[in-house]
Amino acid sequence: MPELNGSKEREMLLALKAGSHQAFEYFYHHYKRRVYYGLYRLVHQSEVAEELTHDVFLKIWQLRDTVDANKSFGGFLRRIAGNLAVDFYRRVALDRRAEEELIHLATAHHGTLDEELEWGENFKRIQTALNKLPQRRREIFILCKLEGKRYADVAKSFGIGVGTVNDHIVKATKFIKNELAKHPDGYLLLLLVAAFSFLND
Repeated sequence: MPELNGSKEREMLLALKAGSHQAFEYFYHHYKRRVYYGLYRLVHQSEVAEELTHDVFLKIWQLRDTVDANKSFGGFLRRIAGNLAVDFYRRVALDRRAEEELIHLATAHHGTLDEELEWGENFKRIQTALNKLPQRRREIFILCKLEGKRYADVAKSFGIGVGTVNDHIVKATKFIKNELAKHPDGYLLLLLVAAFSFLND
């Protein structure tokens, strides 16, 4: 299904906000496959991914009156999907071994962060970890992982090889993982990064 243009999306969002079942069904059919496959990549269980996808759109309908028609529906969708994915892993993280597996899962998922996300205190923790990185490593990590730049383009701008860029990313990711793991909900922050990134792939 083709992407909605700005005016069409705003029109549909206003209809959804007003309680239009037709608008809801339009967004459901437009995004359901993307949401399902993104969640499946996180949970690796088709039944769970299907259930979470259903929950995502149920939550969207329940929160329809909070929709801001002047903002992207994708951002609204990402916040809901990300929160539900975190809730799922919170339920299954019954011991430290499970937490460590979630950390591995989250840091192994490569994606970009959407600029629309409003992280609050969680973002401050991530930003604090980033600020502890060496300057060049921090800049490379931000360009590649937060701004979604291609490794080759970043390598060219810094006058270094792609392998060197990858080395910086690997080391930065490991450092950030260790920093966030010091917090009680650190592994959930890492998962949140992964959960919000899948719709950008």
